[in-house]
Amino acid sequence: MTRFGLLAYGSSGRFHREAAVALLTLQAHAPAPKELVVLTDHPQLYRWFGSSIIVDRLTPAILTQWRGPQNDRFRPKIEGLRRLAADAAADVVLLDTDTMARHDLTPFTDRLAAGAVFLHRREYGLAAPPRKGDRSLKREIVGRSWEGVAADRDSAMWNGGVVASSRRHRGIFDRTLAAFDEMRLATRHFAVEQLAYSIVFPAYGSIEAAAPWFDHYWDWTNRDRFDRAIERFLSLARLSGLTPAEASDQLRQRPIVVPLGPRAPWWAKPLRKLASRRDPDDDVSRFHEP
Repeated sequence: MTRFGLLAYGSSGRFHREAAVALLTLQAHAPAPKELVVLTDHPQLYRWFGSSIIVDRLTPAILTQWRGPQNDRFRPKIEGLRRLAADAAADVVLLDTDTMARHDLTPFTDRLAAGAVFLHRREYGLAAPPRKGDRSLKREIVGRSWEGVAADRDSAMWNGGVVASSRRHRGIFDRTLAAFDEMRLATRHFAVEQLAYSIVFPAYGSIEAAAPWFDHYWDWTNRDRFDRAIERFLSLARLSGLTPAEASDQLRQRPIVVPLGPRAPWWAKPLRKLASRRDPDDDVSRFHEP
């Protein structure tokens, strides 16, 4: 069995809309046997899915614990992986909310069952990062061991939009979390969470790319375009009275496709934050459990 998870918490409606569509694309493309699990602090937003998914409620206490002593906003993702893998009953896949399954996932789940580990795609070698903001990693990470795994000149940074491991690799996420906590003390680089996967996973097998099966539209210029398309799709699906199964079938036949623009320059994101504020009407915290 394959257990697919999404970690969707916080007050931003965008994250929960993304998670809903990601779940629908998994329903469209993932073969049985499977479980779809959303780990969330807003379970009421997922009632539409009924028994087709498992909703694992995250309390404020759990999220505080998961953030750890450094109150790190990326650490809960590794804790979520540990939670999904705790019973060792399934191969585990955790998707970022800004992902969509695009094709039949049978070859992907077959590789997991055979012992594979996956990350979304390789980004760059740690010995020669192409961007100035990443070059400190060569000094801070390369040439050291993290939880007994050496980071050498052949080590690479992989994107963690999709993280997956076969159930054969008991303890892989425990080791990843311990490596993350070590690395966080050594560097303030923003992507330490995906760096921890990138260093630890090769101790269990060659990392394979999940990109042939999943799109990851993480860059904010693309994410804004996808959000508008996702809003339209979900509003029409609900107004039309579609069931989740019918909505996933629609996405299988007519997927959400948005032209992808180039990656925004480094200075564009802080400028955008200065020019705009979070939309108060997109705050889901005003919707309480009945």
